[in-house]
Amino acid sequence: MKDLILLNCEQGSEAWHQARLGIPTASQFDRIVTASGTASKQANGYLAELLAEHITGQAEDNYQSADMQRGVELEPAARACYELETGHDVVQVGGVYLDEAKNIMASPDGLIAGMTRGLEIKSPKLSTHIRYILEDGLPTQYVLQVQGGMWVTGYDEWDFVSYCPDYAAQPIYIQTIKRNNALIAQMDKHIRAFSARLETLKQGGAQWQA
Repeated sequence: MKDLILLNCEQGSEAWHQARLGIPTASQFDRIVTASGTASKQANGYLAELLAEHITGQAEDNYQSADMQRGVELEPAARACYELETGHDVVQVGGVYLDEAKNIMASPDGLIAGMTRGLEIKSPKLSTHIRYILEDGLPTQYVLQVQGGMWVTGYDEWDFVSYCPDYAAQPIYIQTIKRNNALIAQMDKHIRAFSARLETLKQGGAQWQA
């Protein structure tokens, strides 16, 4: 297991936001590569946003929906419920960098103490939570974020958690996701290439066209 290169600050803090400016992060990896391992058509738009962040020193989009705010507010309770349900101790970190260059990052909702396993928590509205339970798997829109966490950390497993206290019958849903080495190989290829192009542009290099 590789040694983790950590960002030691509280998620959501000013230091955390500053560290993420202008670099690709796991929640946006699906804008670089698709779940099938091919290059995403959204890459140019994301590249432009990150370059703009680098130039201005400000986040391109600070919008936070009601669902996103709900997730932030419920995350501590979700984490506590997860620990109670599983018996695992969750270690909170600001983020994990892919390597010493510190230009690619994941911000897991926790790392499981004593295990090569990370944690991704969602706190959706009631109907979405029930749908996740009925579908019984990792929702497609989070595949790249979860596998990206395993790519960055080198971990073998990731627990996807859906938490909704409004659903008394099952307020927490936990799905353990295994590392997909084939997809991660494609992520490594496409995201490293994307990051290299971004760094060239930051240095005033030639325009990149996909």
